[in-house]
Amino acid sequence: MKKFTRRFLGLLLVMAFMISSFTGCNNTSASDPTVPEATAAAEATATPETSAATEATVAADATAAPETTEAVKPSGKVVVWTWDAGDKSLALNMEAFQAEYPDITIEVQVMSNKDVYQKMLLGLSAGGEGLPDVATIETSNLAQYVALGGLMDLTEKTAPYVDIMNSYKWADATLDGKIYAMPWDSGPVALYYRTDVFENAGFSSDPAEVTKLLATWEDYYNTALVIKEKTGAYMLSESQDTFSARDYEKLLWQTGTFYFDAEGNPQLDSPESIMVMSYLTKLVKEGLADNTPEWTQAWYDGFANGTVATMPGASWMGGFLTSWIAPDAAGLWRVIPLPAWEAGGNTASNDGGSNFVIPDTSENKEAAWAYVEFMLGRVDSQLTMYENADIFPALETTYTDDFFNQEMPYYGNQKVREVFAGIVANIPSVSYTKNYSLANECIIEAYTKIILNGDDVETALQEANENLKTKIAE
Repeated sequence: MKKFTRRFLGLLLVMAFMISSFTGCNNTSASDPTVPEATAAAEATATPETSAATEATVAADATAAPETTEAVKPSGKVVVWTWDAGDKSLALNMEAFQAEYPDITIEVQVMSNKDVYQKMLLGLSAGGEGLPDVATIETSNLAQYVALGGLMDLTEKTAPYVDIMNSYKWADATLDGKIYAMPWDSGPVALYYRTDVFENAGFSSDPAEVTKLLATWEDYYNTALVIKEKTGAYMLSESQDTFSARDYEKLLWQTGTFYFDAEGNPQLDSPESIMVMSYLTKLVKEGLADNTPEWTQAWYDGFANGTVATMPGASWMGGFLTSWIAPDAAGLWRVIPLPAWEAGGNTASNDGGSNFVIPDTSENKEAAWAYVEFMLGRVDSQLTMYENADIFPALETTYTDDFFNQEMPYYGNQKVREVFAGIVANIPSVSYTKNYSLANECIIEAYTKIILNGDDVETALQEANENLKTKIAE
């Protein structure tokens, strides 16, 4: 019936054209040179009958054209692996996500980050067996899983975000020009300090003045001597026998170098590494660092009680300070950029941060990506997590929001988020690489030899570098 109607209306159009040709064949249109001559003539001399026929043809064409329908949204079940802090942050956006994607069911399986990594390693090694649709991977571990293979190529899907995410976040997500992860949060590092300790030592506690006082790491050391003498407080915490190397890594990243060079070669004995290790071990040996292991009650007490004056810490440490490490110290903490290694040098570094990956064996990739994109690629989603869980967004389009300019009572009404937003723009781009864990082990061994055995810094790092090469070759 539709074919007959279209043919019939087509005949009407031909008849109309013939009629118009007889009545107006000498009338051409000079106003629009792009209009074919016969068509212009027909338009210029159309009678009511021919107009009706033309309108009928247009209506027929409109009827015959395929209907434009809204793209079908993905549906189905998506399994997500993450740890407790990640689950609590993501849950803040679930109501909004379900409103937009009512046909996607999210099952979050919460476990420790170590369990996530172990199960991901086993699953990828077994060809993807037993893996989720989405997994959370910290940036320090990301390159290892990218190198194993078995993750979904997200190059096209992340293309709109490459220029609006922190640039350094893509380094470990990329292999051979292809992207395999979507950045979540960043860990810009600043210097947290106790105002009461600085005041008791005779210094100003104003952030601008403390920034000048601690302009370089040499200034930091000299100030540490005064604080220890006048107040008895340590300048920072650094365990002598339970070293994690996180402070070493923060200060090394600040130099624009890391465990490996751009080609992936170990450089634990680089001039920058020797400088940073010499500096940290000097603070420890001279009694300027509190000998407490990280993430222990004694470590927390130092920050809560004011026996530790400063902490080089990432943005996410703020949430820990305010909620459970030192909630009673409200008003006593401030935040400034790190001291520079040389006057006027870089003051930015990073510690931590996470990403989402989608295993290639996922049977619901589109729904999985919808979840990833909604949680990490939306300004509102990222801001919600930052506002309520102190998860600093890697998404740079969030930084213009008024939330970053708000005063924070815990920090004496300082605009701390503004400080971190300024820092993150200058974080050097370095890569953890797939051999990060091996390098970390070797640097911890070197530190132990320097502190406990009295080994020379340069010699210990040279040995560590050779040890790392051996481990990689095994």
